Amino acid sequence: MIKFIHCADLHLDAPFKLNHYVSDAIMGDIRKSSFESFRRLVTDAINLKVDFILIAGDMFDSRNQSLWTMVFLKEQFERLQDAHIFVYIIRGEADNMKYSRIKWPANVVVFGEQVETYEFITKEGNVVYIHGFSYKEHTSYENKLEQYPTNQVDSSIHIGMLHGTFVKHQTENPLTEFSQEELNEKLYHYWALGHIHERRLISELPHIHYPGNIQGSNIGELGKKGYLLVEGDHVSMDVVFVPTQYIRFEKAELTLTDTGKNAIYQDLTDFKNEQRKYGKCIYQVRLVNDSEQLINQSMLEELLTLVQQYETHEQNFIWIDQLTLSQQHDVTTLNQEFDSDSLNDERLYSEALSPLYHDQTFSRFLDNFETFDKKELLDIGERRIKGRMRDDG
Repeated sequence: MIKFIHCADLHLDAPFKLNHYVSDAIMGDIRKSSFESFRRLVTDAINLKVDFILIAGDMFDSRNQSLWTMVFLKEQFERLQDAHIFVYIIRGEADNMKYSRIKWPANVVVFGEQVETYEFITKEGNVVYIHGFSYKEHTSYENKLEQYPTNQVDSSIHIGMLHGTFVKHQTENPLTEFSQEELNEKLYHYWALGHIHERRLISELPHIHYPGNIQGSNIGELGKKGYLLVEGDHVSMDVVFVPTQYIRFEKAELTLTDTGKNAIYQDLTDFKNEQRKYGKCIYQVRLVNDSEQLINQSMLEELLTLVQQYETHEQNFIWIDQLTLSQQHDVTTLNQEFDSDSLNDERLYSEALSPLYHDQTFSRFLDNFETFDKKELLDIGERRIKGRMRDDG
């Protein structure tokens, strides 16, 4: 039996992509999020007494590779060394050669640019072969996969590590892509992939997995992030996802109970308090207004400022980074006042627009009115009128 952790795309110290400035307290949590996520992974590895950890590329972030990151990693690897846990690493696109010059602890193995194989013997005497290579620009995966040795089908366990893009069928671009057909030919028990920032099961026979990244950094990386815990032998393996993220990114939709400012603020507050028990999170929230009483943009911006202000000192903050609005009854009716003959009457259309096009101040900013959609112009006009009426009210 073997037990190991498969992770990838740590992107330690990667900057977050947000729409608004956050408080110093929240920014402090953001800066340490990827480090805390990896620290949790290492703690789990020690507590679970795993045999080794596989890191399938992009341990660093190409935009930010600080000395502090190197020191942090060395400390975590030393914790693993004390627990007799090995670490096998392949470099990815975001990893440069700088960290290859660092003297890692003896339990850390970094694969070179050519395919290499390392033998690992478990406490129970099981033999494991780990195959892989580190990414290098302009490397052809087709040529590299040919260099992976084929399993001779005995009681040993074979694991392949690869950082790149999986495609369903035989690759047409062997420089950057590989297919399941190519992986299957090696008769391995497990393929530890990296590069895709979402958890993805490619196959269970053989096991081919992307674990996703351990910590999201933008609203496109939603939900729980973490690693895969793998346990089994040369006959079967169990693969379980374990979350480690320090901060989640999520999207949510709220149907409003009322269109008053205080009522909407209360809806948002109730939502935040309900989510707070699940940990720190950055949200993109879409409000749905089913009422005929419409909400203006200025109120929306004011509400966003208010709900952000009250998160500054929350331990488990729920930061709403974007607040959008869908108004189901924000339909226009002006176009319904015009029959088809009126809409197609070029004379009426020209007379309505001519004051604008004859005005020297505005005309230079206007496009050719012949290209405009008349119905769309009416819709825009009505929304503007309604907005003005709400603001004036």
